[in-house]
Amino acid sequence: MKSDWKHMMRAPWYSSYEDHNFGELFYALMRIYQPKKVVELGTKAGYSAYHMARGLQSNGVGTLDCYDLWEHYKFTSVRKSIAEKNLKKFKDIVKLTIGDVMSVAKKYKEVDILHIDLGNHAEMMDALIPSWIKKVRQLIIIEGGSLERDKVAWALKYKKKPLAPWLKRLQKKNKNMQYITVNAFPSLTLISNL
Repeated sequence: MKSDWKHMMRAPWYSSYEDHNFGELFYALMRIYQPKKVVELGTKAGYSAYHMARGLQSNGVGTLDCYDLWEHYKFTSVRKSIAEKNLKKFKDIVKLTIGDVMSVAKKYKEVDILHIDLGNHAEMMDALIPSWIKKVRQLIIIEGGSLERDKVAWALKYKKKPLAPWLKRLQKKNKNMQYITVNAFPSLTLISNL
């Protein structure tokens, strides 16, 4: 399996999640948890947002607020217009907002589900999770968490601390917390009982 992300940059989704059909997992999570408010940090072309919105639509309730820098991101991304086109069908459910995600938590008293897909690493989670952990009622979903994902080229090049040990530390601090990592690259970690 390729661990460089160049092979995953194909239209219309430009998503590493697509290779393992994680969309069906996102859809199923929305159907199981029946959330009313979902927030996504890092939307890119909208692959996960599309499938979460599909689940919310099937539920008949719930909204999804998506935040990203899109074309303003200094590394690889897509234009916001691509996400808008891909998510047009769900314009009554999905709200797309350009902006730095580090301060988004201040806008919410509570959310049901939080999805973080930002080129995640331990330092980023240390900066984000404390402001969200008491606000998320049901589930935090983060891209990454597997040992393979922790060894991607950019993470090694920029000496980013891995997520797998970070998750274990977080669990030690939060005794009721449980998590499971779906190891198919790039991996997906579900965190509950916060």
